Amino acid sequence: MPFQTFALLDTLNHVEITGHQQWGSVEIFHLRWPAGDPLTYSTLDEALEAHWIEVVESTEAGQVSRIKIINRSTQMVFLMAGEQLVGCKQNRVMNSSIMVPPRAEMALPVTCVERGRWGYSSSAFSSPRTSSHYALRAMMTRQASQSYRFAGVPMSDQKKVWNEVSRKLGAMSSPSSSDAMQDVYRNYDLKLRELEEKLPAPSDCNGAVFIIAGSIVGTDFFDDADTLRKLWPKLIRSCSIDALERQAKNERSTSVHEISSWLEASASATQESFPSPGMGLDVRIEGKDVLGASLVIDDHPVHMELFHRA
Repeated sequence: MPFQTFALLDTLNHVEITGHQQWGSVEIFHLRWPAGDPLTYSTLDEALEAHWIEVVESTEAGQVSRIKIINRSTQMVFLMAGEQLVGCKQNRVMNSSIMVPPRAEMALPVTCVERGRWGYSSSAFSSPRTSSHYALRAMMTRQASQSYRFAGVPMSDQKKVWNEVSRKLGAMSSPSSSDAMQDVYRNYDLKLRELEEKLPAPSDCNGAVFIIAGSIVGTDFFDDADTLRKLWPKLIRSCSIDALERQAKNERSTSVHEISSWLEASASATQESFPSPGMGLDVRIEGKDVLGASLVIDDHPVHMELFHRA
């Protein structure tokens, strides 16, 4: 039976909790999401390493809110919301999750996370294998939803994003000559590597809930367990860099009931569907205690991100 977009959130009532990890204030529950048989696609980093894609400025002069991807392969390429690209005239992050069609050239809606540079450092973008921290991802998800409603495209509030990056740099006492978000990850690389080692990618699950000091910060689901494994380092670093800022210890483990209750409550959220800049639909999700989005292609959910609404 084909997956129906209107039934997307009902999948949250059928999520299984299959495992648990904890190190310091970071806690993770492993989830099995009933998304159906996965699609065949490559991740951003896989496609870059294979030289199947090229990501460049939209024009020689550049445009802050737009870059361009050229997919020369026969594979679809999945780009996750929040993934970072560095180089060209300034570093950017993805505003939403997008599936790039095979043999296609298209614009990508992005946001600058390096306020102090506007000049070429490379002719093409590369991946630093990092993503926006969860606090910024949640902020940009909310902004993209608002932009879809008023402009039909997932754009962000660039000034607010710059302010959050500057706040993060200051809170982490992280020097940066160009106000670049990537410098936080670079300056804390050793601690982040340690957390990656302590919290390895789980097997046999395609989703995870990330918790800091007893508070749910976000959840990511994918249609394929292999996609979760490939993107795990980015997700761990996103969560861990926020945990390092708080410097708080989790004095108790979160209960399975708390996770299940939040997911079940999220199933009653409202959803609005918009044409994605790439393939499929971008379904925006908003409820009392949750906000998020899901990329759905031909009635098949590829990725769902949910954030606990503060």
